[in-house]
Amino acid sequence: MVSEGSSLEADKSGMTDDDRYREIMQSRSDPSTYYALLGMRLEELGEGTSRFAMSVEPRFFNAGGVVHGGVLASIADASAAAALATLVDTEREAIATVEMKINYISPVRAGDIFCEARIIQRGRLVAVGETSVLDAGGRLLAKAMATFLIREKTAKGAGKRDI
Repeated sequence: MVSEGSSLEADKSGMTDDDRYREIMQSRSDPSTYYALLGMRLEELGEGTSRFAMSVEPRFFNAGGVVHGGVLASIADASAAAALATLVDTEREAIATVEMKINYISPVRAGDIFCEARIIQRGRLVAVGETSVLDAGGRLLAKAMATFLIREKTAKGAGKRDI
């Protein structure tokens, strides 16, 4: 968890966990990103965990008058990716969602929604995360599982195809 006054060991690059977490939070708070387009806010970040929040807006409604499932899928994917970002070396590794399954459990019409994610498996090349999308009262709205590819970043022109 990002907190003031932590005394964590620095990694090989000289960054502490708090430094890495702040970098992850800043990258997901950039006003020019998809996160900002939907009004997603990264509220908490811990080792292999994250919590996002967003306020429901009428522009998110589908023809049936409830929040479109793509909005819930977006916050689930963002939350799982942020949780995984705490477990990778962002200087050397990149991540990409390769599959996600989501079950929609309850409709959403108003209020704030939250997404809590945790990484349940982190291997050398693949990671799996699970998320719960909740309303402000803790009611489960959706449950998702996401699979991520972890790959080594390549230098431009090195002859390897970036994903």
